[in-house]
Amino acid sequence: MRVCAVVVTFNRKALLRVCIGSLLAQTRPLDKIVIIDNASTDGTDALLREEFAGLDVLSLPVNSGGSGGFHAGMKWAVERGFDWVWVMDDDVRMRPDALETMLGYEAIADMIQPRKVINGAILVWEAIWDANACSAITYSRETSFDNGRDWTSVTYGCFEGALIRGSLIQRAGLPDERYFVMGDDTVYGFVASQYGRVIYLRYIGVEKDLGPGNQLSRMALYLQTRNRFLTAEILTSCGVPVSKKLLMLHQLNLVLASWAAIARTPRLRKWVNLKAPVEGLIHGLQGRFGKPYWIK
Repeated sequence: MRVCAVVVTFNRKALLRVCIGSLLAQTRPLDKIVIIDNASTDGTDALLREEFAGLDVLSLPVNSGGSGGFHAGMKWAVERGFDWVWVMDDDVRMRPDALETMLGYEAIADMIQPRKVINGAILVWEAIWDANACSAITYSRETSFDNGRDWTSVTYGCFEGALIRGSLIQRAGLPDERYFVMGDDTVYGFVASQYGRVIYLRYIGVEKDLGPGNQLSRMALYLQTRNRFLTAEILTSCGVPVSKKLLMLHQLNLVLASWAAIARTPRLRKWVNLKAPVEGLIHGLQGRFGKPYWIK
Protein backbone atom coordinates (compact mmCIF):
# COMPACT_ATOMS: atom_id res chain seq x y z
CA MET A 1 0.00 0.00 0.00
CA ARG A 2 1.26 3.43 -0.95
CA VAL A 3 0.59 6.23 1.54
CA CYS A 4 0.88 9.95 0.88
CA ALA A 5 0.81 12.54 3.67
CA VAL A 6 -0.87 15.83 2.75
CA VAL A 7 0.12 18.75 4.99
CA VAL A 8 -1.66 22.10 4.52
CA THR A 9 0.29 25.13 5.73
CA PHE A 10 -0.08 28.89 5.91
CA ASN A 11 2.46 31.21 7.57
CA ARG A 12 3.48 28.82 10.36
CA LYS A 13 6.90 27.64 9.27
CA ALA A 14 8.15 26.85 12.79
CA LEU A 15 5.19 24.54 13.41
CA LEU A 16 5.51 23.08 9.92
CA ARG A 17 9.12 22.10 10.63
CA VAL A 18 8.02 20.10 13.68
CA CYS A 19 5.13 18.49 11.81
CA ILE A 20 7.36 17.35 8.96
CA GLY A 21 9.89 16.02 11.45
CA SER A 22 7.20 13.84 13.01
CA LEU A 23 6.30 12.44 9.60
CA LEU A 24 9.90 11.64 8.71
CA ALA A 25 10.23 9.76 12.03
CA GLN A 26 7.35 7.33 11.39
CA THR A 27 8.08 3.66 12.12
CA ARG A 28 6.20 2.85 8.90
CA PRO A 29 7.85 5.19 6.38
CA LEU A 30 5.63 7.27 4.15
CA ASP A 31 5.83 6.80 0.41
CA LYS A 32 5.34 10.50 -0.22
CA ILE A 33 4.90 13.76 1.67
CA VAL A 34 3.35 16.71 -0.15
CA ILE A 35 3.16 20.17 1.40
CA ILE A 36 0.28 22.37 0.27
CA ASP A 37 1.51 25.94 0.73
CA ASN A 38 -1.46 28.30 0.90
CA ALA A 39 0.48 31.30 -0.48
CA SER A 40 2.53 31.76 2.70
CA THR A 41 4.49 35.00 3.08
CA ASP A 42 6.65 34.11 6.11
CA GLY A 43 9.49 32.33 4.34
CA THR A 44 7.87 28.89 4.24
CA ASP A 45 9.06 28.42 0.66
CA ALA A 46 12.67 29.03 1.69
CA LEU A 47 12.34 26.62 4.62
CA LEU A 48 11.09 23.87 2.33
CA ARG A 49 13.86 24.49 -0.22
CA GLU A 50 16.65 24.60 2.33
CA GLU A 51 15.64 21.95 4.86
CA PHE A 52 13.22 19.63 3.08
CA ALA A 53 14.29 19.68 -0.55
CA GLY A 54 13.20 16.07 -1.05
CA LEU A 55 9.54 16.77 -0.37
CA ASP A 56 6.93 17.63 -2.96
CA VAL A 57 5.45 21.10 -2.64
CA LEU A 58 2.23 22.32 -4.21
CA SER A 59 2.26 26.12 -3.99
CA LEU A 60 -1.20 27.65 -4.34
CA PRO A 61 -1.42 31.10 -5.96
CA VAL A 62 -3.72 32.47 -3.22
CA ASN A 63 -4.67 31.53 0.31
CA SER A 64 -7.66 29.24 -0.21
CA GLY A 65 -8.01 28.31 3.45
CA GLY A 66 -7.82 24.86 4.94
CA SER A 67 -10.69 23.56 2.84
CA GLY A 68 -9.07 24.73 -0.40
CA GLY A 69 -5.72 23.33 0.68
CA PHE A 70 -7.12 19.90 1.51
CA HIS A 71 -9.17 19.91 -1.68
CA ALA A 72 -6.01 20.53 -3.73
CA GLY A 73 -3.83 18.13 -1.75
CA MET A 74 -6.24 15.20 -1.72
CA LYS A 75 -6.85 15.69 -5.43
CA TRP A 76 -3.09 15.67 -6.04
CA ALA A 77 -2.61 12.42 -4.12
CA VAL A 78 -5.58 10.59 -5.63
CA GLU A 79 -4.57 11.54 -9.16
CA ARG A 80 -1.20 9.89 -8.49
CA GLY A 81 -2.80 6.66 -7.39
CA PHE A 82 -1.97 6.56 -3.68
CA ASP A 83 -3.91 3.92 -1.75
CA TRP A 84 -4.15 6.05 1.38
CA VAL A 85 -4.03 9.80 1.95
CA TRP A 86 -2.99 11.03 5.42
CA VAL A 87 -4.24 14.59 5.94
CA MET A 88 -3.20 17.15 8.55
CA ASP A 89 -2.67 20.82 9.32
CA ASP A 90 0.82 22.17 9.94
CA ASP A 91 0.33 22.58 13.71
CA VAL A 92 0.07 18.90 14.67
CA ARG A 93 2.69 16.31 15.58
CA MET A 94 2.10 12.67 14.75
CA ARG A 95 3.42 10.10 17.21
CA PRO A 96 6.13 7.87 15.69
CA ASP A 97 3.95 4.75 15.50
CA ALA A 98 0.83 6.60 14.32
CA LEU A 99 0.80 5.50 10.68
CA GLU A 100 1.78 1.92 11.52
CA THR A 101 -0.96 1.67 14.16
CA MET A 102 -3.66 3.23 11.99
CA LEU A 103 -2.88 0.98 9.03
CA GLY A 104 -3.53 -1.94 11.35
CA TYR A 105 -7.24 -1.11 10.96
CA GLU A 106 -7.22 -0.87 7.16
CA ALA A 107 -9.16 -4.15 6.77
CA ILE A 108 -12.21 -2.76 8.57
CA ALA A 109 -12.27 0.94 7.68
CA ASP A 110 -11.93 3.45 4.87
CA MET A 111 -11.33 6.54 7.00
CA ILE A 112 -9.37 6.15 10.23
CA GLN A 113 -9.08 8.91 12.84
CA PRO A 114 -6.84 8.73 15.90
CA ARG A 115 -7.41 10.24 19.31
CA LYS A 116 -5.75 13.58 20.01
CA VAL A 117 -3.88 15.24 22.87
CA ILE A 118 -4.11 19.05 23.12
CA ASN A 119 -1.85 20.90 25.54
CA GLY A 120 -1.11 17.59 27.23
CA ALA A 121 -4.75 16.56 27.81
CA ILE A 122 -6.81 14.04 25.84
CA LEU A 123 -9.43 15.78 23.72
CA VAL A 124 -12.95 14.41 24.13
CA TRP A 125 -14.06 14.08 20.52
CA GLU A 126 -16.74 11.40 20.45
CA ALA A 127 -19.92 13.09 19.29
CA ILE A 128 -23.31 12.81 17.63
CA TRP A 129 -24.86 14.99 14.95
CA ASP A 130 -27.60 17.49 15.76
CA ALA A 131 -29.05 17.67 12.27
CA ASN A 132 -31.08 20.80 12.89
CA ALA A 133 -28.11 22.67 14.37
CA CYS A 134 -25.99 21.30 11.48
CA SER A 135 -23.22 20.59 13.96
CA ALA A 136 -21.66 17.58 15.67
CA ILE A 137 -22.30 17.76 19.43
CA THR A 138 -19.42 16.43 21.52
CA TYR A 139 -20.15 14.06 24.41
CA SER A 140 -19.02 14.92 27.92
CA ARG A 141 -16.87 11.76 27.88
CA GLU A 142 -15.92 9.17 25.30
CA THR A 143 -18.36 6.45 26.22
CA SER A 144 -17.16 3.93 23.65
CA PHE A 145 -13.66 3.88 25.09
CA ASP A 146 -14.98 3.95 28.66
CA ASN A 147 -16.76 0.73 27.72
CA GLY A 148 -13.53 -0.88 26.57
CA ARG A 149 -13.73 -0.50 22.79
CA ASP A 150 -10.58 0.09 20.73
CA TRP A 151 -12.52 1.86 17.99
CA THR A 152 -16.00 3.13 17.22
CA SER A 153 -17.83 4.02 14.01
CA VAL A 154 -18.51 7.74 13.56
CA THR A 155 -20.18 10.00 10.99
CA TYR A 156 -18.01 13.10 11.26
CA GLY A 157 -14.38 13.89 10.51
CA CYS A 158 -11.29 15.88 11.43
CA PHE A 159 -8.43 16.64 9.05
CA GLU A 160 -5.87 16.55 11.85
CA GLY A 161 -4.40 13.11 11.23
CA ALA A 162 -7.23 11.36 9.39
CA LEU A 163 -6.10 8.49 7.16
CA ILE A 164 -8.41 8.21 4.16
CA ARG A 165 -8.49 5.45 1.56
CA GLY A 166 -7.91 6.84 -1.92
CA SER A 167 -10.84 4.91 -3.38
CA LEU A 168 -13.13 6.44 -0.74
CA ILE A 169 -12.09 9.93 -1.85
CA GLN A 170 -12.92 8.93 -5.41
CA ARG A 171 -16.40 7.82 -4.32
CA ALA A 172 -17.19 10.55 -1.78
CA GLY A 173 -15.49 13.41 -3.59
CA LEU A 174 -13.18 16.14 -2.35
CA PRO A 175 -13.71 18.59 0.54
CA ASP A 176 -15.91 21.57 -0.28
CA GLU A 177 -13.66 24.57 -0.93
CA ARG A 178 -16.41 27.03 -0.05
CA TYR A 179 -15.88 26.57 3.70
CA PHE A 180 -12.48 28.30 3.65
CA VAL A 181 -11.94 26.98 7.20
CA MET A 182 -14.17 25.52 9.95
CA GLY A 183 -16.57 22.65 9.37
CA ASP A 184 -15.27 21.27 6.09
CA ASP A 185 -13.71 18.21 7.74
CA THR A 186 -16.64 17.59 10.10
CA VAL A 187 -19.15 17.30 7.28
CA TYR A 188 -16.67 15.45 5.06
CA GLY A 189 -16.73 12.64 7.60
CA PHE A 190 -20.51 12.49 7.25
CA VAL A 191 -20.35 12.36 3.46
CA ALA A 192 -17.56 9.75 3.62
CA SER A 193 -19.66 7.59 5.96
CA GLN A 194 -22.23 7.28 3.16
CA TYR A 195 -19.61 5.54 1.00
CA GLY A 196 -17.49 3.59 3.49
CA ARG A 197 -16.78 3.00 7.17
CA VAL A 198 -15.38 5.91 9.17
CA ILE A 199 -13.87 4.99 12.54
CA TYR A 200 -12.37 6.75 15.55
CA LEU A 201 -9.61 5.02 17.52
CA ARG A 202 -8.87 4.84 21.22
CA TYR A 203 -5.21 5.06 20.18
CA ILE A 204 -3.68 8.53 20.68
CA GLY A 205 -1.78 9.46 17.52
CA VAL A 206 -1.92 13.26 17.36
CA GLU A 207 -0.36 15.90 19.60
CA LYS A 208 -1.13 19.61 19.37
CA ASP A 209 -0.42 22.72 21.39
CA LEU A 210 -2.91 25.59 21.29
CA GLY A 211 -1.43 29.03 21.80
CA PRO A 212 -2.81 32.58 21.69
CA GLY A 213 -3.23 32.39 17.91
CA ASN A 214 -5.98 29.82 18.32
CA GLN A 215 -8.26 32.02 20.41
CA LEU A 216 -11.67 33.21 19.28
CA SER A 217 -11.33 35.77 16.49
CA ARG A 218 -13.35 37.81 14.04
CA MET A 219 -12.96 35.09 11.43
CA ALA A 220 -14.06 32.33 13.80
CA LEU A 221 -17.08 34.38 14.93
CA TYR A 222 -18.05 34.90 11.30
CA LEU A 223 -17.38 31.45 9.88
CA GLN A 224 -18.85 29.38 12.70
CA THR A 225 -22.20 31.02 11.93
CA ARG A 226 -21.98 31.27 8.15
CA ASN A 227 -20.64 27.79 7.46
CA ARG A 228 -23.49 26.00 9.21
CA PHE A 229 -25.71 27.04 6.31
CA LEU A 230 -23.27 25.32 3.97
CA THR A 231 -23.34 22.22 6.17
CA ALA A 232 -27.15 22.33 6.01
CA GLU A 233 -26.93 22.36 2.22
CA ILE A 234 -24.64 19.32 2.19
CA LEU A 235 -26.62 17.35 4.79
CA THR A 236 -29.82 18.04 2.87
CA SER A 237 -28.20 16.79 -0.34
CA CYS A 238 -27.39 13.56 1.52
CA GLY A 239 -31.06 13.11 2.45
CA VAL A 240 -30.95 14.45 6.01
CA PRO A 241 -34.27 16.18 6.88
CA VAL A 242 -32.89 19.50 8.15
CA SER A 243 -35.60 21.84 9.46
CA LYS A 244 -34.97 25.38 8.20
CA LYS A 245 -36.94 26.89 11.09
CA LEU A 246 -35.03 24.95 13.75
CA LEU A 247 -31.75 25.77 12.02
CA MET A 248 -32.58 29.47 12.22
CA LEU A 249 -33.36 29.17 15.94
CA HIS A 250 -29.99 27.47 16.49
CA GLN A 251 -28.25 30.15 14.43
CA LEU A 252 -29.85 32.99 16.35
CA ASN A 253 -28.82 31.29 19.58
CA LEU A 254 -25.27 31.00 18.22
CA VAL A 255 -25.20 34.74 17.50
CA LEU A 256 -26.32 35.47 21.06
CA ALA A 257 -23.73 33.06 22.45
CA SER A 258 -21.06 34.78 20.34
CA TRP A 259 -22.03 38.18 21.72
CA ALA A 260 -21.88 36.78 25.25
CA ALA A 261 -18.36 35.49 24.58
CA ILE A 262 -17.35 38.91 23.26
CA ALA A 263 -18.76 40.60 26.34
CA ARG A 264 -16.71 38.30 28.58
CA THR A 265 -13.48 38.90 26.64
CA PRO A 266 -12.04 42.45 26.68
CA ARG A 267 -9.80 41.94 23.64
CA LEU A 268 -12.85 41.01 21.52
CA ARG A 269 -14.90 44.09 22.39
CA LYS A 270 -14.68 45.68 18.96
CA TRP A 271 -17.33 46.64 16.47
CA VAL A 272 -15.99 44.31 13.77
CA ASN A 273 -16.28 41.36 16.16
CA LEU A 274 -19.83 42.26 17.19
CA LYS A 275 -20.78 42.45 13.51
CA ALA A 276 -19.04 39.19 12.56
CA PRO A 277 -21.68 36.63 13.67
CA VAL A 278 -24.50 38.76 12.24
CA GLU A 279 -22.68 39.08 8.91
CA GLY A 280 -22.10 35.33 9.00
CA LEU A 281 -25.82 34.80 9.49
CA ILE A 282 -26.75 37.13 6.63
CA HIS A 283 -24.13 35.80 4.21
CA GLY A 284 -25.05 32.21 5.01
CA LEU A 285 -28.68 32.93 4.18
CA GLN A 286 -27.52 34.60 0.95
CA GLY A 287 -25.27 31.66 0.04
CA ARG A 288 -22.14 33.84 0.10
CA PHE A 289 -19.46 31.29 0.90
CA GLY A 290 -15.73 31.07 0.25
CA LYS A 291 -13.00 33.35 1.54
CA PRO A 292 -14.27 36.01 4.01
CA TYR A 293 -14.72 39.28 2.16
CA TRP A 294 -12.12 41.20 4.21
CA ILE A 295 -9.30 38.74 3.43
CA LYS A 296 -7.45 39.61 0.22
